[in-house]
Amino acid sequence: MQFKRVTEALWLGLVLGLAAPAGADQPVFNEMPRWDNGWGIQFVGERRIERDLMSGNQVVAAGFSEEVDLLHVEGVYTWDKTIRLTAKLPLILDARRELPDATGGKLIEHDDGIGDATLALPLKRYFNLDGRSGSWTLTPQARVPLGSTDNYEVSDRAWGSGLHAGFETETYRYLFAIGVTGWIFEGNTPAQTSGSIDFGVNFSLGDLSGHVKWETDYISENDGTEKLYIGPHVYLKITDTVHTQIMYKREAHSRRNALDHGNGHIIKLGFALVF
Repeated sequence: MQFKRVTEALWLGLVLGLAAPAGADQPVFNEMPRWDNGWGIQFVGERRIERDLMSGNQVVAAGFSEEVDLLHVEGVYTWDKTIRLTAKLPLILDARRELPDATGGKLIEHDDGIGDATLALPLKRYFNLDGRSGSWTLTPQARVPLGSTDNYEVSDRAWGSGLHAGFETETYRYLFAIGVTGWIFEGNTPAQTSGSIDFGVNFSLGDLSGHVKWETDYISENDGTEKLYIGPHVYLKITDTVHTQIMYKREAHSRRNALDHGNGHIIKLGFALVF
């Protein structure tokens, strides 16, 4: 029954639009390792700022912001280049949100600690054509709630199951990727569908290599919440072992079902080691 619900969520994500999300990104930066018994670890710092308090697509309290600082600790192990196991754990370094209080001022709430862990099993099928290569991906995922539940929580604190399907291809110069993901959760946490489209250019700078791409991520929840993020992403392979990335996205479309923060942007800076 759960699988049927996830499948329905995936089809809904396709119908809503194939311009959707980054929640399916896997270590190491969706790039490595692509060999048997390879493994890697990455650290990604994330700063998320949402500037206004919204209801629907309207701002009801401008300047009442939410600021969240996270450190994502993520690992990957590759049995075979087609089968991987990944684990992702966000650490909430500091989070604060501003809400109107009864006197017309600002009520400030805080959160920190361990977020919800995500376990995934990316299954890939690679292909090589004349001048172009790529892969198809199917990824079952599970969300594991960790930590205590307080009044203000950045994490959902709910068990969840998800499924991601993706396709990526590249030539010597260009790359393209598309994906769709569905999540269902226990309790009152809304189900989520999302999708992403990435276009990019590969480059070489002496011994360095990498790519620059433009990402479009769309997220929809079944309570009416919608988010559309757009922005650039730069990945750099310094050596076969050391990798880094930087990403910026702004929320081009915001809709919140209940009173919630929106109109934000996200900055990520990552560092990874692969063996």
